[in-house]
Amino acid sequence: MKALELSDFSTDLSTIALVDKPKPTPGPGQVLVRMLYSAINPSDFNFIRGDYKNALSRLIWNHSSAQENADLAFEPLSQNVHPKPPYILGGEGVGVVEQTGYGIIAKRLKGKRVALVAGPPEGTWQQYTVVDVKKSVVVPSELDDQQAAMYLINPLAAYAMVKDILDVKPGSWLMLSGAGSALSQMVIKMSKLYRFKTIAVVRSDHKTKHLKSLGADLVIETNSSDLKTEVYKATKGVGVDYVMDCIGGELLEDMQGCVTLNGHIVVYGTLAATNCQLYSRDLMMPCAKISGFFAGGWMQQKSLFQKLMILRNLSALAKQGIFQTQVDKVYPLDEYQQALTSASKAGRGGKVLFSHL
Repeated sequence: MKALELSDFSTDLSTIALVDKPKPTPGPGQVLVRMLYSAINPSDFNFIRGDYKNALSRLIWNHSSAQENADLAFEPLSQNVHPKPPYILGGEGVGVVEQTGYGIIAKRLKGKRVALVAGPPEGTWQQYTVVDVKKSVVVPSELDDQQAAMYLINPLAAYAMVKDILDVKPGSWLMLSGAGSALSQMVIKMSKLYRFKTIAVVRSDHKTKHLKSLGADLVIETNSSDLKTEVYKATKGVGVDYVMDCIGGELLEDMQGCVTLNGHIVVYGTLAATNCQLYSRDLMMPCAKISGFFAGGWMQQKSLFQKLMILRNLSALAKQGIFQTQVDKVYPLDEYQQALTSASKAGRGGKVLFSHL
């Protein structure tokens, strides 16, 4: 079978190759999935460049493992470690369960269409992949295959930050950086359902009309407008209650100065690829706080019952079209160079997918 394999970390695509691999066999509690489509997300590039590995090496629970080639855990005292290349890329997708390992739950999934969260070392950018049953979920029939390929990572993150991390209240203001992204557009649609107001922050007017059509209360184009001035006017001098940031860098510094009393910022991305300077008194004076969000760490803290309720709520929102995502282009695996180049460009019209059909 065909698979996209990373041989070593790289800032370009030179260490990725289309390789032939034997079809894997599921073990106990696992399923073999024949892939239909898989998504390309920003997190995939973190596995290509080694960004996650570098971040994990700085965490306290990996302090004694910071030397070269040591295992780096995603959570304290965990066996969930960052894989070492070579590994198969791809974080999520959709497919049909063709074979199951031992286990009642696994066997119930045979023949079902499932969305899955995989990731290296056995990712979704291959024709077949093996995944633990706890990382796969039967897809609502209302979603077509392409939408199902994007059913978990962004919807889960949007739901987690709005309803749990921030716990956004009706009538409050939420400001979003990178507002043209698929995740931010989901949050804007959620705002109409949960009755909070949104400020969408973008660089140019490329997506302004579209974001307003989704329900954004204000779109600020930072190339032509002053962020703080526009926020001051929109909130009548009060500031925003919440910030969701996927950019970092100087923009996060500017947004920090826009929060109101007891404001809450959640950081979930680093698209600027530069560190930011946060000013202590700008957090102290408004009694504001900053949280980080990483889906794996967040889900790891949830009980089985909580996870089931989260999936139930995601399904209900998906059926209402909240997570409907525009698809820009679809590529076969052998056109991975074009696909990854396209997915890394800002301002595209939607998500880039791989087709395994």
